[in-house]
Amino acid sequence: VTVYAGDACGAASSLLTERLELAAMSAADVDALIVGTRCELWADDFPQGVDEDAALQYFQAGLLGPRAGTFGARLIRERGGLVIGTIGFLGPPVDGAVEVTYNIVPSRQNLGFATEALIALSRFALSQPDVDCVTAYTDEANEPSISLLLTAGFMPVELSGPALAFVLHSKEQLPDAAH
Repeated sequence: VTVYAGDACGAASSLLTERLELAAMSAADVDALIVGTRCELWADDFPQGVDEDAALQYFQAGLLGPRAGTFGARLIRERGGLVIGTIGFLGPPVDGAVEVTYNIVPSRQNLGFATEALIALSRFALSQPDVDCVTAYTDEANEPSISLLLTAGFMPVELSGPALAFVLHSKEQLPDAAH
């Protein structure tokens, strides 16, 4: 079950799942990630290099705060606990598609957190009026990411490059689609 906690304009500031909060990333969060300042409520192994890279990418693309709207960056936080990863879109929909990126720290991997976060954010995206599909890319050697995408209902798409592409066209493809 996903609950949307938003502001008066309808933009979700947090998505809540059974175990997680996907909280909108603030400019202060991004600054801390980019400059390497540790925050008290971060897991010991957060951030990873990919989280820092993602923060820089979100900053450079203007995907923070109110400007980001619905399709910005989020921190993955254990409900009532520590930040354990990042998830977000690489911008607003283009031709009906949004691209999602994600990372969970090693200490919380293989516990279903990435799956829970990806399903919640994908369900949220597919409920937006301008979104027809959610896409994700991963390296062919990244077996955990491939497994995550398949578990979350994404289907592989043929590409002519080194990356593998996956797409989710409807909420019905998601596990527990009835919820």
